[in-house]
Amino acid sequence: MSAEGNGRRRILVVDGDPRERGQAVDALNQGGYQVDSAATKAEVISLLARHDYDLVLSDLKMPDLNGPAFYQMLKESTRGAIPRVIFSIHKGYTPEYANFLMRLAAPVLMKPVPAADLRQAVERALPDPRTTSSLVS
Repeated sequence: MSAEGNGRRRILVVDGDPRERGQAVDALNQGGYQVDSAATKAEVISLLARHDYDLVLSDLKMPDLNGPAFYQMLKESTRGAIPRVIFSIHKGYTPEYANFLMRLAAPVLMKPVPAADLRQAVERALPDPRTTSSLVS
């Protein structure tokens, strides 16, 4: 999935905490990414309807949208390939979340996430398109 606009990678940050969301947006903007953010399920639905994302950084436990429900909505909302997902969380998670994350094999970052650690996780999750060759069938 390619980013829109000026060619930079497009990332969606989903977090109900305005401070955490703002810090993530600032860190990713400083890393050269094109970043949108959402605090609620309705905002996520609206943004997914308008844009394709290379990666989504989402809080695992939000009041109106938990990780498994978010991922199901993401699968249903995307027009093409599902973007890569990184989850974040403040504290330990339940066995339900642990099983979900193992099945999905999604990275999990413990909050608060330092800006450099967030950018490093994103760089690992998004291969550089200049060095990634496409597969021929």
